[in-house]
Amino acid sequence: MSAILVPTGLLTGVAEMDGQHDRLFHEIQQVKDALLAATDGQGDGLAMLSRLAEGLDQHFLWEEESARTHDIPFADHAREHARIGAFIRAKINELNSGECNIPALMVFMWPRRRSSN
Repeated sequence: MSAILVPTGLLTGVAEMDGQHDRLFHEIQQVKDALLAATDGQGDGLAMLSRLAEGLDQHFLWEEESARTHDIPFADHAREHARIGAFIRAKINELNSGECNIPALMVFMWPRRRSSN
């Protein structure tokens, strides 16, 4: 059994999109695990969170372009992308300054493990 981390509401049936979501949610879980395991407040978590932010930016651009190409209304979801990106960048800045509340960050980093059938 493998862990499924993508919320069912984000599964689209489009292989490329579902695959990207799967990779991102597994990466989120890895960042979360690294931050929770860190003894100095960050460990590898900061570098991993920075890479996640870059991956999210690329995914969001791809997803928004795909929506435009297929004439899919996407304004609300694009605003959610902007909110997520701003939040992650704020947390990166807080981690850099030593002021990040790691448990509060964990609330955002939401993946919950479900078993696949």
